[in-house]
Amino acid sequence: MKTILSLKLDSMVLKQVVDGVRECELMRFRHRVFREELGWLPVDEFGLDYDNYDSYSDNYVVLSEGRVVGCVRFTLGDKPFMLEKEFSSLLFYGESLIKSRHTAEVTRFAVSSSLDPQQAKKVARLLYLSLWEWSLINEISQLYFVVKPAFYRRLLAMGFPITPVGMPRPLDGGVMSQAGYFDWRQATHLLVNSLRKEISLSEQLINKINMLFMV
Repeated sequence: MKTILSLKLDSMVLKQVVDGVRECELMRFRHRVFREELGWLPVDEFGLDYDNYDSYSDNYVVLSEGRVVGCVRFTLGDKPFMLEKEFSSLLFYGESLIKSRHTAEVTRFAVSSSLDPQQAKKVARLLYLSLWEWSLINEISQLYFVVKPAFYRRLLAMGFPITPVGMPRPLDGGVMSQAGYFDWRQATHLLVNSLRKEISLSEQLINKINMLFMV
């Protein structure tokens, strides 16, 4: 049985979306971010952001006082990736994605713009750590992603082990974007320890980690 990721930092908690009410809250949050604020997709008449990838992906939210303030989505390698379709133009010519039980894709990574800088920083820290922890418990070695070039450089500066699979190019909406993957085989203890600092892990996750590393 797959471990469900749960992380906590002060009053904020990252949890998997497993019920219809929370899913609706997530879709409304994503609509505000990706469709209303960023304009990456057309506005939906019902105010929801949902696509076919949601039907087989793991969706997580960061909650603050019960309100959704962040989100992230993970898709395992045996399912279609957005990088194979919507984002395929970003790939190097002839680039082939590695699709296996040890690869995955992360999409819909977002932090609420209504938060003050300190709150936003905490939400981002939970989401950054979720990239590593989710990959760890699902035995993922390579996690594909698409971000703006400035964010790609930020990830490098933070010490994330990432490899490009394409040059920065504009998507259909004109937003400059770059594709790559996290190569967790190259992750350092320094990076992992910095991500985990002050963040509480669930007992289930701690036990899973201990089993993997035979602590």
